[in-house]
Amino acid sequence: MIVLLAKTVLRSLDLLNTVYNEYIKYPSKPFVHDILKTITRYSRIQGSTGLWNAVRDLKEIAEERGYTTRILKIEPGTSKGFVETPISWNPVDAWIEIKLGDRAIATYRITEHPTLLVAHSPGGEGCGSLSICREDTCSGEVVLAHGYTYDLYNNVDADLILYYDENRYHEAFPYAGLFIKPGEEEKNKTIMTIPYKLALHLMNIVLRRGKSLEVCWKAHVKYHNEGLPVLIACRGDEPGVVFISHICHPKPGAHDNASGSAANMVVLDVLGKVANAYKYSSCHIWVPEYTGTVFLYRELPWKPLGVVNLDMVGSKQYITGSTLVVVNPPRFIRSLIAPALWISVQKAMDRSSSFNGLAGPSIRYSLSPYSMGSDHDVFVAWGMDATMLNEWPSKYYHTDMDDLETIDPSNTVYAGLACTLAGYLLTKRKKELRSIADYYSSFIKSWYKLQAMKTGFSLNYLARYLLKKPVIERKESPIMETPILSRTLYKILGRERYKAIRRIKGALAYLGVYAPLAENIGINNHIRHYRAELLVSWKRNEEREVAEAWETIKSALNI
Repeated sequence: MIVLLAKTVLRSLDLLNTVYNEYIKYPSKPFVHDILKTITRYSRIQGSTGLWNAVRDLKEIAEERGYTTRILKIEPGTSKGFVETPISWNPVDAWIEIKLGDRAIATYRITEHPTLLVAHSPGGEGCGSLSICREDTCSGEVVLAHGYTYDLYNNVDADLILYYDENRYHEAFPYAGLFIKPGEEEKNKTIMTIPYKLALHLMNIVLRRGKSLEVCWKAHVKYHNEGLPVLIACRGDEPGVVFISHICHPKPGAHDNASGSAANMVVLDVLGKVANAYKYSSCHIWVPEYTGTVFLYRELPWKPLGVVNLDMVGSKQYITGSTLVVVNPPRFIRSLIAPALWISVQKAMDRSSSFNGLAGPSIRYSLSPYSMGSDHDVFVAWGMDATMLNEWPSKYYHTDMDDLETIDPSNTVYAGLACTLAGYLLTKRKKELRSIADYYSSFIKSWYKLQAMKTGFSLNYLARYLLKKPVIERKESPIMETPILSRTLYKILGRERYKAIRRIKGALAYLGVYAPLAENIGINNHIRHYRAELLVSWKRNEEREVAEAWETIKSALNI
């Protein structure tokens, strides 16, 4: 049996070479560079005109390559499951000046820093004295604060909130959004962002030196009714593969996520050009993250065999500090797309030669247990076989410094080629892929043991609670309509409890996707399985807090 399995895998490796050598003939770096420039010239905030413009440009490119396309419009304020479509919003202009006495110590404009204004923030203007938000007090004319922006918007009494994020690059303006629905924009307050480095400087002046700072600002925004666009480009009548990328985010938004959007276009381009023997049915979709994806279930021409979410890929890793990661679906879902993508990434990215002549990685790549945070979550909630290709961490993630200079068009091409090859294995070579998946499963089991030894995670806990085999395959109907996103958790748990849960690493992913799915398919003690799968080392009180939060959520939603 082992010999037969080995022979099958060897044949599949020969197949990989043949198919890959065919696919690599078609993509070009200039094409990818043009796609990246096309996307990053727009500020693509969810609900903005720039998002529509970017989607229309990609639609035209897809149609030139023979794909049937359409744009699905999602009206502002529409709800689907636990996801609400935000208000439509365009920033027109914004500036801020911070003065110490008569001297301006900082002056910024949105034209130079596109993330200066928090997405969906109301406009406004004025001047006021700066106050520092602390646990016991958070009010004033202008308040410097951090945390959950929706909470700040609803609970801080100020004309202007200056928002900072210590988890973003300290010299950059962080990207943040309110994602408010129509009717919630009527509060008479504006939210702008500043770099964490500047926030520390301001806190030093006010709190340590006892000086007064004056802040003047003006923000002009336009609310409208354009809604959200979802671009769907499909080819083929048989069930195939969905390749999805979120195209939203403010300008420039190169790594997140012009890069994944461009790699998706590479897949589309290659499949449109290769000989029929190498084609397969595919749908290529560009969405506003989550808020567009949740409306797709009945919009596809067929139920996909697998889903690849192309998020952040193709960066100059020496700049971003990233590692390309294949993210597995939860272990309770049987997956073929994850092993297909893993071996395809190795094929595409092992372009260097070791000392003894063996092929080795030309970039950093790895794999990861299931991780929440992008559009694959929605397909996982539907019980589908979905994986994500994503680079993490990223130095300038969610800041105004996430620009085109951080992206390598060549690496973006190879990321697209890896996805194209994975789709071929899934649709055309199921027998060989199942053999690869068996090897992949053995590899994953060893990977967990090594990770546990490396990090000090209990091997006994791992052996006891890590799910040994999948519980479900592709479901005929969704397990959940959507993941449970932060806004719903915030409303159910309440402000203070949500803020406490948010500080526990991995808690939101458990509460938002893993727990409700596991509950629905009948997995008992799923908090322990989650901890083993994600190698999460919670303290007893943290596990208790998360478990109690889940019981509250479960009761509120009748799960």
